[in-house]
Amino acid sequence: MKDEIAWLDEPYGCDKQQKRALLTSRLKYLTNYHMEHCVEYKNIMDTFDYQEEQVNSYEDLPFLPVRIFKERSLKSISDDAVIKTMTSSGTTGQSVSKIYLDKMTAANQQKALVKIVSDFTGSSRMPMIIIDCPSVVKDRKMFSARGAGILGFSIFGSKRMYALDDDMHLNLSELKAFLEKYKDRKILLFGFTFMIWKYFYQELVRLKQEMGEQINLSNAVLIHGGGWKKLASEAVSAEEFQNRMKEICGLSDIHDYYGMVEQTGCIYMQCACGHLHASNFSDVIIRNPLDFSICPNGEKGLIQVVSVIPESYPGHSLLTEDEGMILGEDDCPCGRKGKYFKVFGRIKDAEIRGCSDTYAVDQSIRQKALADIQDIQTYQKISFLVGNPAMIQKMTQVTPMQPFAAEVLAFLEDLSKELMTDKKCRLYPDIVTLGFWLRKSSLHELKKKYLIEDSETIRIGKGMAFHIAPSNVPVNFAYSLFTGLLAGNANVVRVPSKNFPQIDLIAESVKRVLARHEDMQSYIALIRYERNQDVNALLSSMCDVRIVWGGDATIAELRKSRLPARATEIAFADRYSLAVIDADYYLSCMDADRVARDFYNDTYLSDQNACTSPRVVVWYGEKKEDAKERFWKALYGLAKEKYHMQAVTSVDKLVTICKAASVDETENVGKIQVMPQEDYLLVRLKVDKLTPELMRYRGNSGCFYEYDATDLLSLREFCNDTHCQTLGYIGNREAWKPLLMSGLKGVDRVVTIGHTMDFDLVWDGYHLINSMTRVIAVR
Repeated sequence: MKDEIAWLDEPYGCDKQQKRALLTSRLKYLTNYHMEHCVEYKNIMDTFDYQEEQVNSYEDLPFLPVRIFKERSLKSISDDAVIKTMTSSGTTGQSVSKIYLDKMTAANQQKALVKIVSDFTGSSRMPMIIIDCPSVVKDRKMFSARGAGILGFSIFGSKRMYALDDDMHLNLSELKAFLEKYKDRKILLFGFTFMIWKYFYQELVRLKQEMGEQINLSNAVLIHGGGWKKLASEAVSAEEFQNRMKEICGLSDIHDYYGMVEQTGCIYMQCACGHLHASNFSDVIIRNPLDFSICPNGEKGLIQVVSVIPESYPGHSLLTEDEGMILGEDDCPCGRKGKYFKVFGRIKDAEIRGCSDTYAVDQSIRQKALADIQDIQTYQKISFLVGNPAMIQKMTQVTPMQPFAAEVLAFLEDLSKELMTDKKCRLYPDIVTLGFWLRKSSLHELKKKYLIEDSETIRIGKGMAFHIAPSNVPVNFAYSLFTGLLAGNANVVRVPSKNFPQIDLIAESVKRVLARHEDMQSYIALIRYERNQDVNALLSSMCDVRIVWGGDATIAELRKSRLPARATEIAFADRYSLAVIDADYYLSCMDADRVARDFYNDTYLSDQNACTSPRVVVWYGEKKEDAKERFWKALYGLAKEKYHMQAVTSVDKLVTICKAASVDETENVGKIQVMPQEDYLLVRLKVDKLTPELMRYRGNSGCFYEYDATDLLSLREFCNDTHCQTLGYIGNREAWKPLLMSGLKGVDRVVTIGHTMDFDLVWDGYHLINSMTRVIAVR
């Protein structure tokens, strides 16, 4: 490796053509090297059908999403060759990247860092103040991003001190003594941006305001990086950061840098012109999030970073989740060659939450909840869309009604008219569908179908129902609420924390109609709160039935929160669905545009986040290839016309592909092939076998696994799983009977494509009216 990068002695000396040739040679070598030494990486490259002969430039090489290092342990060395493991700075509850280094990679990271930074600070080592605490670097074998940064930059310090103690308090006396000792020398300051702002700058401000004391750092140079996302939330820009530092301590020689633990050493330093620079060790490519094509200079897109250094792990070509823009190349006024660029920050919603993000802990049961109206501190954590704390507190005393009570039907009929006629509501198909479901004729059909009355039983609502709606489906909360009302209950519904416009529109409509139905006002509370154990525990302790729409892990956590002894729970766990198409039937009988619209509604309208949305498309029949071409062409055309894809969506799909492709053989997933595509608006992943294990790696927003079946009974393994929920189909309904009669543990619904999202009062095997009511026996 040493000989391979000898040409990099000058960090900013190569022009565009020289750098392109050198990077292409080195990065092609690394791609082949990692394919030979990392099985998971090779599987990913095979999934994308990587062909070296098709690579004309390093820009043509496949890239990994940087998030894959949070999902997989990727390394191209043996375990005994690992001398150091570095981790990213994930926030609480998030997984972190793990980067494995051998001696050579670690040494070359340090060499690259020295050459880059020295070009800005000079080759002489300086007295150094580390604006952090010493405990960060105690474990030399396992470094966080902070620890790795501190250790890397420490080589530039002749003498070093930590400005903060392990409690993150300023070591004022030691700082003053250090500055006095080296008052005639240039001093190097290093730290992470947010840490500097929160624990150093703000303390200097306090010292000046309260004690009239001011630290002089006019002879220092500051290098800082990371933490801009937190500062952005405090409305602190890069320009303001620099101005405030100069104002409080006279510090004017400040250099931001862009870098990540996944490519340590190859940082991008900011020059005096305010530009971030790519050195000869690395490069930056800006890619269009729709199709990952290269953006021209001056156009914003996703940042891809390449590096010649990583040889112990396949991190040489990575797609980040940051947005940036190339400003120019080889012509920065500072004189350095290479690309210079700007970073705008993290893409929106870079990590989408799962089906439900509420958790609970053990708390007291109903008696405490009724007695403690002083739990107002807990209620203050709740935002009320409909209702108020006093209303919830009284809900345990509200009289339950019989199912399909006249006053409930009257309220819902009026609400249906409101939703169907409101111009804003009509902009959203899922709200219109909800309004259609609530119309008078529909409700009376539901009553006729699901309310069985006899002279020896009386049904009545259980009392108070606490609903936890999924965070990623906009109108699910409404169906849950109105089912609870139809069953005769008072309802507290936690709506998604994500700000879907549909939620506010439905809530406003509910409030307007409630104003005309005062008798219903005590039966509805719509609330929103971030993940909070106290709120979950309080409401669980008060309810008579708890309805949880969430994943298996969420349900397990919520069950730690005690329910009253007579209370019951309805839990909608992790589920997956599939679509099965008889190719011959489709080609002979179906309108391609109509089927595309129906399938689009089943999938893209909910970003495939609904458990009913097909994640797999199964084909059977003689003319499968003809049917596929027709079907996917029509669907892609519709998606291109109607679907707005965010940058995060394409990254998520890339992560899904890489996760699935890199699984161990024991996981029973099989081989995956990415089918040719125009862009990431529609992603098709062909699989050679269909197993429930594949659904651990399901994607969304237009990401489909595709399987060719010989006959319908070959789907039994996939459908014979309790997590398999809905089977959408095109074909002869009689053809399904052998599969359905084979004794499946899964499949609760079989519906035609276009109706997988239709809500019904029998869901996931629950008869919801019966489950939310109690029976009085009359003998």
